[in-house]
Amino acid sequence: MASRGENFDVFLLVGDTVYKGVPYHVLCGWAEQGRASADDKIRPAGSTAPWMRIADHPKVSDFLRRITKPKPTSAIPVATAIASGSYPSEPAEAIDMDRWKKMPEDDDDDVDMIPLIDVSLVLLIFFMLTTAVSSVSPVRVPGMKNAGTLSKDPDAVTIFLDKRPNGDVFYGIGVGAVSPSKDNANLQSVGDLSNRLDSLLQTVSRPPEVRIACHVELQRAYVKQVAQDLERRRLKGTILSYAAEVNEVKK
Repeated sequence: MASRGENFDVFLLVGDTVYKGVPYHVLCGWAEQGRASADDKIRPAGSTAPWMRIADHPKVSDFLRRITKPKPTSAIPVATAIASGSYPSEPAEAIDMDRWKKMPEDDDDDVDMIPLIDVSLVLLIFFMLTTAVSSVSPVRVPGMKNAGTLSKDPDAVTIFLDKRPNGDVFYGIGVGAVSPSKDNANLQSVGDLSNRLDSLLQTVSRPPEVRIACHVELQRAYVKQVAQDLERRRLKGTILSYAAEVNEVKK
């Protein structure tokens, strides 16, 4: 029975090579790794005993893992293996990389409010700009072709809001279908218009209806100033009512 301190002469059929004095544990390693096959020969080191198949040795044969494995084309010299201590080792097993995969992060249950705030600010700025622009936009009221009985009332007062080609706004006052007189035309401000309206109301027998006939491209602010002055008069009872309409249809 072989022991760990026993040495062997090994006859590898591959290359027809004999290795002498191979330690027992080295021989077992060769057999386990398939470098020594079942048909290779061994005998005690330095003896002239007949060669024995490794497969027939009661202890070394236990390390034969693959008897039918193809024989290697070369062998490691015994002296090199003993001196370096590097003996054939089993191939490294494949590492299961799935267990190293990064675990998915937990979903964030908190709602990100920053995009919603950004959209809200954009909408707020949009509505602020829209309101500012609409205050100076042209008045869009029905044209003269849609005027009612007000234009046919002979005692109705018409306030004209017009603009010159250079953009200057001027005012005028007329009664019924009569055009403004020289004194009541080309008024430069709402104050002048209010004074001429006071003088005109003193000549009528009853509170009249007032029509604001404005230029189609006139800004809303000019009509608003006149309407505010007329609203105070309506509340006092000096005029019956007032309304605004466009005095010409834009071509």
